[in-house]
Amino acid sequence: MFRLPRVLGVLAAGAALVVVPAHGAGAAERDAAAPNVLGACAELTDQGPGWASLRNDCGVEISGSVELSSGQNPQCVTIAAHGTGTVRWEGSGTAEHAYDCLT
Repeated sequence: MFRLPRVLGVLAAGAALVVVPAHGAGAAERDAAAPNVLGACAELTDQGPGWASLRNDCGVEISGSVELSSGQNPQCVTIAAHGTGTVRWEGSGTAEHAYDCLT
């Protein structure tokens, strides 16, 4: 009867040691995969008639664009790591949101 609490304590401590490294590895894998996730890096920062400014929140070069309210998707532009870029289009529509282009 007295051994049961000791055994449970050891099992709980062992489980905690297994969970902590797994959590740390999962975060690293998620961060490394972020540039491959659609919409993970490109952020819409400003816009006007026929243009939108994008910011790259990631440490790698990306291509980004915006989806317009008119349903069009302007051509993707290259944006340096932690840099900015401008997407331009002709016609109507305002930028709804930015996204990463899959290259």
